[in-house]
Amino acid sequence: MKQSNKLAAFCFNFVLILASFQLIASDNKMGTINIAAPISAPFISKDEQGKPQGFLVELFNLIQQKQGLKVNISVMPWARGMHEVKVGHKDALMPTIYTDDRAQYLVYPKLPLIEFYTVLLKRAKDNIKVDDITQLGTDKTIVKIRGMSMGKAFDDAEKSGKINVIEVRDFDHAIQMLANSRADLVACVDYISNSSLKRLNLRDKINTLRFSNEKIAAYLAFSTAFAEQHDIDELMQKVDKVKKTAEYQALVDKFLK
Repeated sequence: MKQSNKLAAFCFNFVLILASFQLIASDNKMGTINIAAPISAPFISKDEQGKPQGFLVELFNLIQQKQGLKVNISVMPWARGMHEVKVGHKDALMPTIYTDDRAQYLVYPKLPLIEFYTVLLKRAKDNIKVDDITQLGTDKTIVKIRGMSMGKAFDDAEKSGKINVIEVRDFDHAIQMLANSRADLVACVDYISNSSLKRLNLRDKINTLRFSNEKIAAYLAFSTAFAEQHDIDELMQKVDKVKKTAEYQALVDKFLK
């Protein structure tokens, strides 16, 4: 009987040890998260050596320090980034606005990564007012980044042909088209427009119009393969904890104010 009890105790302890090793392995299995991101200063840009820099780069550096999450950020055009995540070559895409179409191949967590306003840019001399994007009509040409969502109201108006939209590769190209009278408006994000106008020294020539008072949530959206293997909501809870720190607020003041 004693030998039987000893054997049972040994088996129980062995199972506990095995389970603990499995939990440790599960925690470490995530490894490095490979993230695709388009150039969208101040969120993401490249330094003189071609390395990623910006608000989101420093945010994830802070997250690694605080929570141990490691990421590798690859800067690429928006459309290519979506494709890389869609086919599973990258684990996630940021910053990503939710759309029903994207939800077919991207998995969105409950918590957003950031929030911002979508805006229209116009030449300061032009008398253009936009209270409702659906009422703008098609006589004005709007430029936006290829494959980028500008929120449901804008996207629906574009799909239904209520507005005239052409797409380009990057924000600077779009703003230069506006400055050179090759377009009437540029659809953009408030933080990105502020950064671009300052860098291009166009603040006195370009005005910003907010066509919605509702903030748009943007996410770290994941590939289906990554989301099947990892708890993305738990991951974003770790990110959210970092966003409540003084160090995070310092990043906001540095890049977004």
